[in-house]
Amino acid sequence: MANLVPIIFIAILYGAWRVLDSMQLPNTISIILVTLVIICGAFAGFYKFSANPRRQAKIAREEKRLGRELTDEELKEIQPRSAIGEFFASLFGVLFFVTVLRSFILEPFQIPSGSMEPTLRVGDFLVVEKYAYGIKDPIWQTTLIETGKPQRGDVVVFKAPEQPSVDYIKRVIGVGGDTVKYDFLTQELTVIHGDTGEVEHLQYSQGKPNPEFFYHGEMQVERTETGDVTHQILNNPYPFNYEPYFFKQEGQEPGVWVVPEDEYFVMGDNRDNSEDSRFWGFVPNRNFVGKATFIWLSLDKKANEYPTGLRFDRIFTSIK
Repeated sequence: MANLVPIIFIAILYGAWRVLDSMQLPNTISIILVTLVIICGAFAGFYKFSANPRRQAKIAREEKRLGRELTDEELKEIQPRSAIGEFFASLFGVLFFVTVLRSFILEPFQIPSGSMEPTLRVGDFLVVEKYAYGIKDPIWQTTLIETGKPQRGDVVVFKAPEQPSVDYIKRVIGVGGDTVKYDFLTQELTVIHGDTGEVEHLQYSQGKPNPEFFYHGEMQVERTETGDVTHQILNNPYPFNYEPYFFKQEGQEPGVWVVPEDEYFVMGDNRDNSEDSRFWGFVPNRNFVGKATFIWLSLDKKANEYPTGLRFDRIFTSIK
């Protein structure tokens, strides 16, 4: 029976994950981890503070009555632990550590699409700093301790406003009070800072075709964008007319957005191949998961393809 417990546990865990995932809850893994910590902690606490002291007392009484130490076989017969209880209690320490680490400090994240190319590529594995934008409870994501807020230029992971069960990664372009203007003909951004009124025309280098990135049958053009952060972006060589698909804010012309307080305007660095705030609006502060800080592993692969090797030059590099 004891040998079957881990197998049964994994099967039940997988089933629970599939059920919760089908409900499209925003924090499925966190719900499972917290639930397991509570269950395992209850078993560990019961053994440590109740069952074990009573067992030791009973052993002492028996040894006193017999006038000798009990044998290993005799010890096993005194209040033996159940296989299930023993298993759950043994998991508590590891699960507690993982839950605290993942919920409040660092969380791994994998790049699933090319919307942040060339900064982040399909096959990159990132570390997300969970505490960068506040210490939040792992289930409801209520901010418990304020530690900071997203800044222009940050690469952030957040719950998609229209699909809270899905994590997106984009770059912050505008914060609350800012006015963001995107010219699809020049493919350039202007940000009017809400706090100072400064008009910031982001600067762009001369574009160069990059043969590593093809979209819509066209080799993408790579440029350097200079604003609060200097980084690379991709553009299609021929501008698309996005106006019919832009998120239209009341009182603003197409391609202009005024960011509400405590919300953010985000975009992918792969500018003509990113589903972002231009098309679905703003990200509330409560949706943020954390700040992407560095790449710890990079597999050489394309979307929906198997990896062919490692990108050693990207491993343990910081994200800008």
